[in-house]
Amino acid sequence: MKKIFKAFTFGLSVIPAIIILLDSKAINKSYKISCFRKVILGITMLRNYFFIKTGTSFKTHLSMALKILEIPPTIHGDIIECGTWKGGSAANLSLVCKIVGRKLIIYDSFEGLPVLDPDDRESKFYHQGDYFGSLDEVKKNINKYGEIGCCEFRKGWFNDTLPLHDSPIVLAFLDVDLEASIDVCVRSLWPYLTETGYIFIDEVVGLNYCALFYSEKFWDKYFQRVPPGLIGAGTGLPLGEFYLGPWAEIHNYPMQHACAGAYTRKDFSGYWNYYPNY
Repeated sequence: MKKIFKAFTFGLSVIPAIIILLDSKAINKSYKISCFRKVILGITMLRNYFFIKTGTSFKTHLSMALKILEIPPTIHGDIIECGTWKGGSAANLSLVCKIVGRKLIIYDSFEGLPVLDPDDRESKFYHQGDYFGSLDEVKKNINKYGEIGCCEFRKGWFNDTLPLHDSPIVLAFLDVDLEASIDVCVRSLWPYLTETGYIFIDEVVGLNYCALFYSEKFWDKYFQRVPPGLIGAGTGLPLGEFYLGPWAEIHNYPMQHACAGAYTRKDFSGYWNYYPNY
């Protein structure tokens, strides 16, 4: 019953999600993307979601597509993906990159998750080697279902590859599971985000994980600024599915399911500064 209901609600919401999101008046007119082409893009991305194994929501892919289409071509920068597994989200992002004329840089070990740090609170949910997809397999999937000509692959552990990044970024998708990984991704890539550049994440139901984007200590230590906050923290973006939470008690809500990812932007602020009696 649970699976049937989830499939039913997903089916009911998916076409409206394509139409409502891609009907945004903020999509930059320079891209000259017609209503018909938007629908075809959405349907193609939905097809890819079913044909390439992915751990992320189709609606997250769709949400990122919208934000990329809204960014003017005069703002220079690449699209970044950290953690690609089999290339499902990368294939969809590459389709959008083709439309807007941007490069998609894919960072991954292509060996699955690394040796787990026992101090990482997320490590108890995973094993070394989880989410393994070889570079050849990912390239094959993107070549078949996406636009591989837009893609650049940077193989290696994040600690080794990300500190070498040196190009502007308009949107980064960090689907990296571990606290240690999100830490190095944000520290390495945030300086290269354009002034209104986006970071999307997938692990949205973990409040401890999302707390990085509200940590005054982290943002002051590394960037001398207030935390940016995170839209969708704890629940995901509200795109037509049902989720009350918390995740630790999800067994009590058999027909609920967290929806899409969450995001922040470089010019956002998620800082509390009202202390009238302090």
